[in-house]
Amino acid sequence: MEIHNPDREKKVILIADYGRSGQGWLSYMLCYILNAKYIEPYYFLSGALYTEDKELRNITSGDLPGREESAYSMVIKTHELPAANFHLTDKVIFLMRDPRDVAVSAYFMYRVTIAEDSNTSLKNNIFYLIHRFKFTSFMHTAFKWRKFFRTWTTRKDISLYSLRYEDLLTETEKTLKNILGYLEVSVPDSLVREAIQTFSFEKLAGRKRGEEDNANPTFRKGIIGDYKNHFSRIDRMLFRQICGKEMEILGYEF
Repeated sequence: MEIHNPDREKKVILIADYGRSGQGWLSYMLCYILNAKYIEPYYFLSGALYTEDKELRNITSGDLPGREESAYSMVIKTHELPAANFHLTDKVIFLMRDPRDVAVSAYFMYRVTIAEDSNTSLKNNIFYLIHRFKFTSFMHTAFKWRKFFRTWTTRKDISLYSLRYEDLLTETEKTLKNILGYLEVSVPDSLVREAIQTFSFEKLAGRKRGEEDNANPTFRKGIIGDYKNHFSRIDRMLFRQICGKEMEILGYEF
C-alpha cells in the first residue's frame, strides 16, 4: 500500500489489531497528540466511514490550529493480515486484546449489524448466520483471532511494537508515553493527559464505562473480563484448546 502526500512527506504509523480491541480509541489519542490524520483505509472502496462523528473526525484530521507538526502525518488502522511485500512503514503498533472479550464484543456488534445490513449475498448470509448464535460466533472469533496473531507475529520482515488493550486501559498515560518513546517523539505530559481526557469512554460513548447501549455497540462497555458474564464452561475450554498458547504468550490467564 503506497501513500504519498507531496505537502507533507512524513512518517506513517500503522495500528494493526484483529478488531474490537480499542484500536479506534488508541488511534484517536495518537492523532491528537501527534497532530496526525486518522485513516481508515479498508473502507476506501465502499466509501463508508467507521468514525462518523464530525467533531471526532475534525480533531483527528491532522490540522489542529496552533499545534506544531510532528514527524508523523498519518495514523492508519487495519484489521487485515500483512501484505506479502509489506513496505508501508517501519512503525507498526500491534494491539491485541483477550480474545474472549473480543468474541463477546464482536457477537453483540454483529447482532446490531445483522438487523441493519441490506446485503443479502450468500457470503454475507453465511457470515451473519455464524454470528447469530453465541457458540458459533465465539468459536469463529477464536480461530480467526489465532490466525491474525500467528500471521503478524511470524513475519520476520516486520518489526512490531506489541501492546495489550488491558494495559492501555488500566495504565493509559504510562502506556501512551511508552508508545511515544517507541515513536521517538517528545511531547509535554499535559498534552498526553489532554488526549486521554478528550477521548475518554464517557465522552466517546456518552455514558459511564461498564454501562451498555445495545443499540450502539461501537463503544460497548470498555471493560476487562466481560466474557465471564457470557462464556459457558465449554466456551472456556474450547478457547483454551484453540488459542491458549497465544493467550499465554500475551499473559492472559485461564
